[in-house]
Amino acid sequence: MRNGKLLRLFLVALTATMAIVAATTANAAPANITPTVLNTAPVGTPMSEPGRGQLYMCALPSLGGNPPPPVSQVDRPWRNGNVLNLAKVAESAVPGKVKMAHEFKITTTATKRYFKGNGIPPWPVGKYPIPSNSAAYQYYSVAPGIPPYATADLIPIKPYNLHVSVTRYPKANKKPTCIPSLSMGVALDGIMWHAEIAATSLTSWVDPNAALPTDNCFGHPWNTQYHVHGFSWKCLTQKSEPGSKASPLYGYAWDGFGIYGPRDANGKWITNKQLDECHGTTSTVMFDGKMQKIYHYVLNNEYPYSIGCFRGTPVTLPMNLQHNMS
Repeated sequence: MRNGKLLRLFLVALTATMAIVAATTANAAPANITPTVLNTAPVGTPMSEPGRGQLYMCALPSLGGNPPPPVSQVDRPWRNGNVLNLAKVAESAVPGKVKMAHEFKITTTATKRYFKGNGIPPWPVGKYPIPSNSAAYQYYSVAPGIPPYATADLIPIKPYNLHVSVTRYPKANKKPTCIPSLSMGVALDGIMWHAEIAATSLTSWVDPNAALPTDNCFGHPWNTQYHVHGFSWKCLTQKSEPGSKASPLYGYAWDGFGIYGPRDANGKWITNKQLDECHGTTSTVMFDGKMQKIYHYVLNNEYPYSIGCFRGTPVTLPMNLQHNMS
């Protein structure tokens, strides 16, 4: 009898303990799982039309008024078919931790959201121009530069005037808008997202993550302006709302819609199958200071990783930000 009573007490205690553990686990924030791969676009993926898992680019002056041709690929040690191994990318990452002065401020009026900064992130960047004794040098030294820089390895990072305003109340259009330039939006840390496209020639356009390593935060300069690609949220400093399992707001696209991380309200990873042709979705998120059901873009590890086209109407950028690849 005594042994039976002890057994019942033990089972009651065990059940209570398991309930506490389960409740604690259910209320815990999701683990910050780092992706181990990027799933790039297959060769032949078009860039002239909207579609899930692809970029919808506008016509380019440098291509005679035509959009870029379908995606090509280059051979790299971190690419295996359509999979980019991030551990192998890190082996060729641009070295260095260079701290630069960071300036960025967001203000609002009744209808507008204003961004003002110098384009420099709050974290240390890689060493650009790229040291000739680094693993990254062999890839950048043969990539085309932008005058006065003959090759990409010579391009430094410099502060610039990032001054843009977007609407506080974006509206989703029935038809998506093509992406007119490399710059697609700005992070709350004051750096730009660029479209996942790079030219190796007028007839060869690739996913830059497949062709070039970046610094530790997936950033590098284009025309001396620092920006991020691929696993772009790695170093972003925003955190989830208290008690929330969802990824936070990381920034804004140039059409005014928010850009969020890869976890939904249940803490589950969002895949391309759940997103539309612009790499976005409509769900309840924290936006403009309140929870609301609204369209937004999602960052994840599947091409095009951030924005595939604009669901709203993008603003016309200042000339110094109009990277039209011409």
